[in-house]
Amino acid sequence: MTTTRPSIRFLRRLACAAALAAGWPPAAVRAEVVIERCMVSLGEDGEAQVAAREAGVIEELAARKGMEVAADADLAVLDSDQPRMDLEKAQAELAQAQAKAASDVDERFAVASEGAAQKAFERAESSSTAVRGSVTDVELDRLRLEWEKTTLQIEQAKLERSLAGLAAQVKQVEVNAASHAISRRRIKSPITGMVLDVFKHKGEWLQPGDVLAHVIRTDVVQVEGYVDRPRERGIAPGVPVKVLLGGGSGPPDEFAGRITYVRPKEESGEYRVYAEVANRKAGDTWLLQLGQEVTMKVLVDGPAAPSGP
Repeated sequence: MTTTRPSIRFLRRLACAAALAAGWPPAAVRAEVVIERCMVSLGEDGEAQVAAREAGVIEELAARKGMEVAADADLAVLDSDQPRMDLEKAQAELAQAQAKAASDVDERFAVASEGAAQKAFERAESSSTAVRGSVTDVELDRLRLEWEKTTLQIEQAKLERSLAGLAAQVKQVEVNAASHAISRRRIKSPITGMVLDVFKHKGEWLQPGDVLAHVIRTDVVQVEGYVDRPRERGIAPGVPVKVLLGGGSGPPDEFAGRITYVRPKEESGEYRVYAEVANRKAGDTWLLQLGQEVTMKVLVDGPAAPSGP
């Protein structure tokens, strides 16, 4: 009996099918480029020297060293007596202008006056026609002029009402300006964070630009480290990262973030990489503190490039 040997093509197809059934090639996984000895620091918007925008005496001082503040929270309030009086005056003038713009009394009076003047002229004209010489031409001209005058007064009343509406708009701007002047005397924190230093005291006089307090951001921090060949390894702005903070005997705390900047200039054979990372609290304390040493894992697509040169 003759045995038929399988062809090479058939054997190759059989091998491929077996490999596919076994799960080869492996599915693409997100690789990690591990950067050791990274440093926690402040980002570009991680701190603020909060200064006064207007001159005045510190009337209220809420800022205290070590105090946590939310963005837009009051740190201090300057004396606002004068701008408050300016606001009250502007509000009263606005109400007056709005009332004048809403009133049509002058316009209605002008319409009524026109009707009366028209009737007076028409009666005099009828009398002059019925009895020649009963009304002089001078009187008729005067009555005709009076009629025309009241017609123009209607237009004048409409114009005055329109101008009153524009005046009300001007007064509204003055009210807004006075309100803004008061708000500028409230010194607010531009970021969520912690008050590191307070440089002034209640009752002190501030000039525009005088620094009241130093605030640092705590809810978001920057992590920076060094890596070789970042472009070849897929490290670029927007790439996600995991930051690990050593937990002693337990597992490390993990924090999520993204690469924000890769410095294009080489430093001693490596490139500095920056990431923005969301911080979190354990009780009342933020876990990531400035100056801490952490590990950063950059989650690049595809297999990790070797770390050697």
